[in-house]
Amino acid sequence: MMKSQLTYKRIGLFTLAALACVSLMGCTPTSEAIEKRETKTETVPTAESAVEMHIKTIEAVLKEELNGPDIEYGQLADAAMGGNNDPNSVKQKENVVRLNSYVKERYQQYFTEEGLKEFQSSGLKSYHSYYDTEFEIRLVESEIKQSDIDTASNQYHIKSIVELTSPGEEPSLHEVEGQVIFSTKEGKIGRFSLGQKDPTLSDKIDELSKRD
Repeated sequence: MMKSQLTYKRIGLFTLAALACVSLMGCTPTSEAIEKRETKTETVPTAESAVEMHIKTIEAVLKEELNGPDIEYGQLADAAMGGNNDPNSVKQKENVVRLNSYVKERYQQYFTEEGLKEFQSSGLKSYHSYYDTEFEIRLVESEIKQSDIDTASNQYHIKSIVELTSPGEEPSLHEVEGQVIFSTKEGKIGRFSLGQKDPTLSDKIDELSKRD
């Protein structure tokens, strides 16, 4: 509380009554305003907490991408591709809507609108298109690091280890790398890319698919 710089020798009955009233009410309007400002300040995310939120977001997407295969996604994606169906037919448009709805339900909370469109067209669930092949992939561990460059603090680098298992095959480990860029405006993922320097995982899944 702010102390008065003036000292009074006597306080009249009216002043005492006023002070008692303020005491019973709880706090003055000024103290309420200060309390509100302090509360608001406490809820503002710090730079450290923003980084933690970003890492948790990346981890959530990696769990979606590197565990599977996601059979439902694979079936929806196949239907949306259309095969010999007329791409302008009602049925084909409905298939595309179903796929887009599924993707939004699973990913929209993590991505900006444009970021999700780009990810869906370039890399979304790339290992899940072989959903009818007998194999499983499992995310073993991930290392996520924020960029050391001050002007690129919204960028993160990923190194993940994935285990591939299939009937009659020895389990194998594969490294997957990626980069994530967060929108500084929305706080969501604007770009998410995954790949391999040595495409052993993709090659092995492709090999397994040809045996079926």
